[in-house]
Amino acid sequence: MKAAMKPRHLLTTLAVLTLAAASAQARVKLVALPERARVVVSLAHPNATLVEEERILTLQKGVNQVDFSWRGVNIDPASIQVRMLSQPDKVIILNTSYPPNENALIWAISSPDAKEERMRISYLLQGLGRDVVYRAVAEPDEKSLNLRNYLRLRNDSGEDLTEAEVGIGYGANFKKSIAAGEVLELLSERVDALPIRKVLNWDAAKQPWDPEYQKSTIGLPLTYIIKNDKESKLGTHTLLPGKVRIFIKTKEQAEAPGGKAGEGVAFTGEDWATLTPADRELKLFIGESREVKVTQRKMKDERTDMRRNNGNQVVVWNTDEIYKIEIENFKKTTAELVIVEHIPGYWKMVESTHKYDRKDAFTIEYKLTLPAESTGPKKTTVNFQLNRINVQGNEPTSY
Repeated sequence: MKAAMKPRHLLTTLAVLTLAAASAQARVKLVALPERARVVVSLAHPNATLVEEERILTLQKGVNQVDFSWRGVNIDPASIQVRMLSQPDKVIILNTSYPPNENALIWAISSPDAKEERMRISYLLQGLGRDVVYRAVAEPDEKSLNLRNYLRLRNDSGEDLTEAEVGIGYGANFKKSIAAGEVLELLSERVDALPIRKVLNWDAAKQPWDPEYQKSTIGLPLTYIIKNDKESKLGTHTLLPGKVRIFIKTKEQAEAPGGKAGEGVAFTGEDWATLTPADRELKLFIGESREVKVTQRKMKDERTDMRRNNGNQVVVWNTDEIYKIEIENFKKTTAELVIVEHIPGYWKMVESTHKYDRKDAFTIEYKLTLPAESTGPKKTTVNFQLNRINVQGNEPTSY
């Protein structure tokens, strides 16, 4: 029985080899795509790189088999699309086939005549990433800064991109060649004398209410505020997220007596710029300041309009609350301060000594300009009274 099985097994093997050879021969006879005539790379989306390449294809009359393969290149096969540009109504793609175990596909393209046809192939390419890095240099008076926007390209896709038209979602496209494995850093935007505001922030949910009880001096977060609008020489596009390295100009000593002092920069810190649409504010954290002191106290907290259940137990009530905020500025110049108050639940403001902005249903902000050296009897005092409504005692502290 073993001798009888050997020829059968041999015939099966020969049949498989014959089929494999026929398949390989068919793949070899396919027409490969010519070199790119144009390639456009869109980096507008941080997680997906769109590549559109155009090629001049030489077609014969009838059905042409065109091979598109991407060995060693990180192309998403499901994203591949093709369009005819010269005569899309006459040159027609009949079908698409996928050879097994290969990073390739074959288009069957019908042409009425022998001709050249311009075709566009679009696909998502993985491994071609971009980072945005900012460099901000503030003037000594901290009223303006010079902003540089750098684009860092990393090509880990496995594909060489020669004379590619690169778009980053704003501004004009630019041509650049980037080889596989290469990292490039390009200056994509520069803005000089960009107006900024230097603002302190005190958040009732994050900072202590009475710093005198703290063992160490409490600093308030200090930020530069940049408005992404035309008045600030911006506003033409959304500012993309990225690391910001922040410097400030300094006056250096002259090299010789009587000489002119030079100008240097000092590193003050770095922050992460968030996605900032046009007409929105970008906040850059630059450190903490101990030149402004904020003390907040609750002066009154009484229950009113108490309602009871059938067992004479209080189940719902309102409250009458009064808060007092005392602010001292030890600086010799004025200072901008934002006070953030969180008021969960249903509430209404009864009275406030200063104007406030309602940011959402549970948050208000006071934007104050503190006079220089306003301490002691000159300190700024904010009082506000509010009523919480239908309190049950189990409300969340935040939303």
